[in-house]
Amino acid sequence: MKKIIFVIIILAVGIALGIYFQKQPQAQKIETQVQQDTTQAGADAKAAVADVKAGAQKTGDVATNVVGDVKAAAQKVEQATTNAVGEVKQKMP
Repeated sequence: MKKIIFVIIILAVGIALGIYFQKQPQAQKIETQVQQDTTQAGADAKAAVADVKAGAQKTGDVATNVVGDVKAAAQKVEQATTNAVGEVKQKMP
């Protein structure tokens, strides 16, 4: 009877060790996957920041162009106004 109990204990220990060692590589795979995902998330974040910086630069360039266009239009309006005032003065008695 003692031999049967001893054999059952040995089998239980063997099964427990088998399950333990079987789960170890799976845990390492999960850890490796988490590290890869973290690295990829960091790379994605850096790319997003670079895109935002590029977008901000383009927005600044567009704003600069718009300011230049507005100044040019204001000068044209000023010239037209000056010319109109001059013509009105010439036509007045």
